[in-house]
Amino acid sequence: MASRTPSKQKKSRWTAVAPALESRNFRLFWIAQIISVTGTSLQVIAESYLIYEITDSAFWLGAVGFIALIPVVPISLVGGVLIDRVPRRKLIIVTQTGLFLQAIIFALLTISGNIQLWQMILLYFVFGALLAIDHPARRAFLVDIVDRENLSNAVALNATIFNISNLIGFAIGGLLIAAVGVGITMVINALTYIFPIIALATIKVVDVAQDSKKGGFGVALSEGFVAVWRQPAILGTMALMAVVGGLAYPATGLMAAYAAEVMAVGAVGLGILLSSAALGAVIGTVIVARLGAHQKGRNLIIAALILPLLIIAVAFAPNMVTACLALIALGGMLLILQSLAVTIVQLHIEDRVRGRVMTIYSMLHAGADTGSNMVVGALAVPLGLSTALVVAGVVAWVFAVGLNLFMPAIRKMD
Repeated sequence: MASRTPSKQKKSRWTAVAPALESRNFRLFWIAQIISVTGTSLQVIAESYLIYEITDSAFWLGAVGFIALIPVVPISLVGGVLIDRVPRRKLIIVTQTGLFLQAIIFALLTISGNIQLWQMILLYFVFGALLAIDHPARRAFLVDIVDRENLSNAVALNATIFNISNLIGFAIGGLLIAAVGVGITMVINALTYIFPIIALATIKVVDVAQDSKKGGFGVALSEGFVAVWRQPAILGTMALMAVVGGLAYPATGLMAAYAAEVMAVGAVGLGILLSSAALGAVIGTVIVARLGAHQKGRNLIIAALILPLLIIAVAFAPNMVTACLALIALGGMLLILQSLAVTIVQLHIEDRVRGRVMTIYSMLHAGADTGSNMVVGALAVPLGLSTALVVAGVVAWVFAVGLNLFMPAIRKMD
C-alpha cells in the first residue's frame, strides 16, 4: 500500500496543473498536434527560405504569405457549416490528410529542383484553404474530447501547442535546412502530419453531426452570426479578444524590427526576445489552470486591462533584460486573455452552431492580428516603433475600460 502513495500524489499534482491531460482522447490529440505544428513551423521557415532564394525579393516573400490568407474568409464560412454538419473527428482527418499531401508535393517538387514560383503560390493557397477549416474544427472538437469542467484547461493547453511547437520548429528549422536542404526539411514536415491522423483514428468519440437541422447554406451560415448577435456578452468577449489581443500582437509580430531598431540586437537577440514571449505563454497556461472554473468573465476583464499596460512596458523597455521580462509578462497575459475568451464562447453556445461560431471567432482572431500588425507597422514609419506600440497600448486600454463600463454582463460570465 505504501508503494502506491507516491504515484497517487504525483498524479494529483499533475491533475492540478493539467487536468485535461487525464483524458486519453485529449492527451492523444494534444501530443500529436504538438508534433504536427512543429512540422508546420519547419514548413514556414523552409518555404520562406526557398521563396527568397528563388525570387531574391522581399516583395514576393510577403506577397506569397498574404496569398495564403485570401481563401480564409470564404472557405472559413463554408467550413463553419461543415464543422457542424459533418462529424468533427472525420473532418479533421480529411484536413490533416490534405495538409500531408500538399507538404509531400511541395517536398518532391523542391527535391526535383524544378519548383517554380507559381507552384509555390498554388500550394500556399491550398495550405491556407485547409487551415481555414482545420483551425476552427480543432477548436470545436475540444468539447468532444474533454469534460466541461476541464474545458478551460484544455483550451489553454491547446493554445500552448503553437508556442511549444514554434520554439522547437524555429530552433531546428535553420539547422535542418543547412544540414539536409529545404527538400528533406519539407519531407520531415510532411511526416509529422501522420501523427495526428493516427491519433484521430484511435480517439474514441461518437462520430455524429451536431446540427441535424436541414436547410440551405445561407440559412445555416446566418445562424452562426445570429447566435453571436443574440448574446451581447459573447459579442463583447469576442471584441475584447480581437481588439485588445489583436493590438498586443504587434509586440511580437513586429519583433524583427523591434530587435533591430529599439534593442539594436541581431538574430540571437531576436530569438531571445521571441522565446521570452513564448515562455510567458507557457507560464500563462499554468496560471489559467490555477484560476479555476469560476469568475471567467471577471478574470477576462482584468487580463484585458493589464495587457495594454504590458504593451506600453515593452515599448519603453530600456534594455534587453527589461524587454525580456516585459515580453514574458505580455506573452502570459495574452494567452490568459485568449484562453478565457475562447472558453467563455465555447461554454455559452449551442453545440449545433459551435463550428460556425468558432469560425467567426477564428476569422476575428486572424483578421485582428494581421490588421493590427499592418496598422502598427504603418504607424511606426512616421512615429517610430516604440511610439506606435504605445499608441496601440493606449487604444487597447481605452477600449477595455469602455467595454467594462458599458457591458458589465461580461464580468458575470462564468
